[in-house]
Parts: sequence; structure tokens; C-alpha cells
Amino acid sequence: MNDMNDMENESISKALEEALKSFEAKTKQIPAGYFDQFELDLMQKIKVEKQAPQKGQIISLFSKQKKYLVAASLLFAVATGYLFFNKTENTNDSIAKVETIDIETLPDELIEAYVNNNELVAEVEWNSAIEIVGTNLIPTNN
Repeated sequence: MNDMNDMENESISKALEEALKSFEAKTKQIPAGYFDQFELDLMQKIKVEKQAPQKGQIISLFSKQKKYLVAASLLFAVATGYLFFNKTENTNDSIAKVETIDIETLPDELIEAYVNNNELVAEVEWNSAIEIVGTNLIPTNN
């Protein structure tokens, strides 16, 4: 295992040496007339860059106020939620008040109509309750 690591390290170091030699060979060679044309080439590059269209600067709106905007939006969300849930609580209170109407305040005709309309339902409920209890009372003969 150790021999494998040594072989890998040796091959890597050889590859690095070859790469370094080729880099040195390329950098030592300067093209003929490079410095003679250098000034003209540099001036042409500068002219081209000046004539090229300039990119516009990006301006971020509200960049300094980001934390205030986040705080304001959170405050708005909490206030909206409070108003929404507070409104539903108020409507639930008014429904509870409707359910607590005193029977003495209702007219006799309304009470009589309610009893007449619901008498059959109450009778059916009593009959089914009696049948359920009666089935439980049937003696089993063993």
C-alpha cells in the first residue's frame, strides 16, 4: 500500500516537472518585434475600449433601508392577522348573544309552531331510544 502511494507521488512529481519545464520554455520566448509593436497595440486597445459601449451602473433602490422594509412588512403582517382574528372573535360573540335569547321574550305563537313542527322528530327519537334499551333488556335463555 505504501509502495502504491510512493509510485503515485513520484508520477505526480514527474508530471509537475514536465509542466514547469514547458511553462518556462513558453515564457522565455518573446515574439520578434513584440516591444516594437507594443506601444501601438496598447494604444489601439485603449481606443477600442473607449469606443465600446459602456455598461450602465446598477442602482439598487432601498438598499440602505432593507432592514426597515423587512421590519415594516412583518409589522404589517402581524397587524393584519390581529385585525382579521379580532374581527372573527367579535362575530363569534354576536352569535353567542343570539343563542342566549330568553324564552319569555318569544311570542307564544312562535313557541307553539316550533313545538308542532318538532313534535314528530322528538317522538321518533324517543321510540328509537326505547327500542335500543328494550333490546338490551331481552332475557337470554341458556
